Amino acid sequence: MTISELYKQVAQLGFEDSLEDNDRFFYAANRALLQVNKLRPAIGNYLINHKPLENLVTESTFSSIEKLEDLTFEATDSKSYYFEADGNGFAYIEKYNGEADEWSIFSTINLSSTGAFVAYKGFIKEGGNFVSGNIRIRFTGDYIYNVRNVALYRHLFSDNANDIPAFQSYTRYDMKDLVDDFLALCCPPIQEDAKNRVLNQEYEIEGNSVILIPYGNKGEYKVLYERNPARLEVQEDSVEESETEIDLDEELCTLLPILIAAYVWIDDEPEKSQYYMNLYRERAADIERKTKYTAPVIIKSSNGW
Repeated sequence: MTISELYKQVAQLGFEDSLEDNDRFFYAANRALLQVNKLRPAIGNYLINHKPLENLVTESTFSSIEKLEDLTFEATDSKSYYFEADGNGFAYIEKYNGEADEWSIFSTINLSSTGAFVAYKGFIKEGGNFVSGNIRIRFTGDYIYNVRNVALYRHLFSDNANDIPAFQSYTRYDMKDLVDDFLALCCPPIQEDAKNRVLNQEYEIEGNSVILIPYGNKGEYKVLYERNPARLEVQEDSVEESETEIDLDEELCTLLPILIAAYVWIDDEPEKSQYYMNLYRERAADIERKTKYTAPVIIKSSNGW
């Protein structure tokens, strides 16, 4: 259905060829569009390529570690670091000299925080050049503090330090930031697919839009979400000729004229408005029942068959 077709149908429900207030039509149309879409939300999908960088640190640091004495984490040919610390002290980036059998400091990071973990990250460079060979990060200082999520990465995403990723047990993907038409996550948001990974219960959901995928579960994940239909832009002069398609399936579009009519005449002709509202509710209930009874039922045994 196009905007012009919708406009003419709404006008005819008022036994008119046109409406007095185009703005009122568009405001009512966008309100109705959202309400009708809830009956059978349009589904979109987004493919998450979950490929976190490999951490060269072999020790587990997802849980915080208390620094009572010096803490060291070592790797070979790492190009960047990431860690979180809560407290005051120093982190030294050091390189190993095999001939002298000693470690030497070439970068110092000042740690300063109280009561909250602060993230630190950067490139492992000396004089503008990456340092090769055995590298370690050493946490030291006169005070007790806590360290977690320590990572040394060999590979880089870019030459921008802001692109050095956080090392955490879960990676957060906020769908509102990834797609423009996000309305809500489907339930479940990640379903079985022939090509893409299935997480079952291994992922978590934060709020209404954030999916957290475990660090070690690398792969591609198709996330299903309810789409927000495109709003109708106000067209003062050409609404009766507009061939813009409404972002809704045809069956749901049939409900729009009567619901818009109920909104348009709610002040001037309340009886007519109530009649169209009742008619809308009857037809909406029919579509909801049909959607419920025709939805596929998927039965899966405990072994996945």
